[in-house]
Amino acid sequence: MSAKSAIFLAAAIFLLTVLVRLPAAVLTLFLPATVHCQAPAGTLWRGACGELRSGSLALSDVRWVLHPLTLLHAQVSADIASDDPRASGRAQIKLQSDGDLEVRALNATLPLQGGLSLMPVGWNGTLELAIEQASIQGGHLAAAQGVISVRRLHRDQPPADLGGFELDFPNAEPMTGNLRDIDGPLSLQGVLQLSRSGGYELDGTVAARDASSSDLQQLLQMLGPPDAQGRHVFSLSGTL
Repeated sequence: MSAKSAIFLAAAIFLLTVLVRLPAAVLTLFLPATVHCQAPAGTLWRGACGELRSGSLALSDVRWVLHPLTLLHAQVSADIASDDPRASGRAQIKLQSDGDLEVRALNATLPLQGGLSLMPVGWNGTLELAIEQASIQGGHLAAAQGVISVRRLHRDQPPADLGGFELDFPNAEPMTGNLRDIDGPLSLQGVLQLSRSGGYELDGTVAARDASSSDLQQLLQMLGPPDAQGRHVFSLSGTL
């Protein structure tokens, strides 16, 4: 081996060693300004944040494993996990150079309150995600397959325990989800249509299983008068 080749090989080994040992704190250089990784540990390729914070939202014990070969294709692929006892979850993500995101094998459990979901203040319960695959393109949801469940849904005003509900997207495209009740005092059936532009349309029917419940009847009257079978028809549409 020539001296020039030996120097090149030594430099390559040194550079590879440096890259492999890059500390997890390097990741903070690539995070958005609103996202903070506190108490980073491990390496860039296999590391953890003692706490990952964005505004008022904070998750503890967040870990990741980066797959370096995908960097050759201008992609960032990683397995991420949160062992926060309040909001635990696992997922495989792939981030494209244009900002598009693919998510697979997402399984997570988190509370509806505390800014961890889109539910307004005054609603409580547990959100369970079992998403086989989903993708975000151009800032909008482009595909989704999996099940979203809400357990022990409770409304503060007027007080009501509404039970559990399930939204099932059987196919990634078109994004059509079937909504139904799991348990509780309401009988609910509906269909949710999502568009790539961020629009949604939800149509369905809901009825109280116990017609003598005045609290539920008062709540359902907000949807208008029932039909002959006691079902209230609802239709919602808008943009997320």
